[in-house]
Amino acid sequence: MDNLTNKEFIEFIKSHEKFFKSITEISMNDYDEPLIENDFKMYSLDEMCWDCKLLEKAPTTTDALYYKEHNDGKLSLYLIEFKFHNFNSPNAKDMLELISKDVNADGNKYNCLSNTYKKYLRKINNYYGDEVLFKLVLKPIESLNIVIPALYEQYCLDNDYPIKDIRKFLENVEKKLIIFVSHYDDNPHRNKSKQRLQSMDIGLKNNYDRLEQGKLIDSYEIYARYQFNYFLLTERIS
Repeated sequence: MDNLTNKEFIEFIKSHEKFFKSITEISMNDYDEPLIENDFKMYSLDEMCWDCKLLEKAPTTTDALYYKEHNDGKLSLYLIEFKFHNFNSPNAKDMLELISKDVNADGNKYNCLSNTYKKYLRKINNYYGDEVLFKLVLKPIESLNIVIPALYEQYCLDNDYPIKDIRKFLENVEKKLIIFVSHYDDNPHRNKSKQRLQSMDIGLKNNYDRLEQGKLIDSYEIYARYQFNYFLLTERIS
């Protein structure tokens, strides 16, 4: 199978012009509230995925896709995620932790429960996964290994182009994973959200370090939402 060139890849991405939208649009949550208000445009990878006829069940994807061609001919591919998460609202893991601590405390109303029950509850608490964290780790994996190759194959079929080896191409392109998250509440009397963001930050770094080690991505950065312009400046994107 022939190798894909940078020019061919860029033409493939540009063929999805109807999904080239502002960050304000792409970063909207379910209540039509944007995480970031900015006119800068990227490709809405979620919508590109939904439009692909080859994907019977839509995988999880990062929210946006962007590329940058360097003067030396190298190509950088950006996978962008906008996480509008209410860090002040307890999730299932938080609630399970509170219940577990309460049940396993001495001298409380749950003393009638057996030690075996309490042990099982502790085990569930210890091994319960954070759904938000899990999805944030899964998205770049499925975006690169399932969604982009399927979109490319659909593009070739629609235009009667020969299908080239996009997976080999993606192995040799610089892949950058960028996460923008809601900023935590700085109110000292409501620091639970800050603790959760810090906990998620550590969890993501541990997982993304493994993605780097496995060469699935080349680098990653986690930004607060107000740092979007700083990201553009740092990456020299215009």
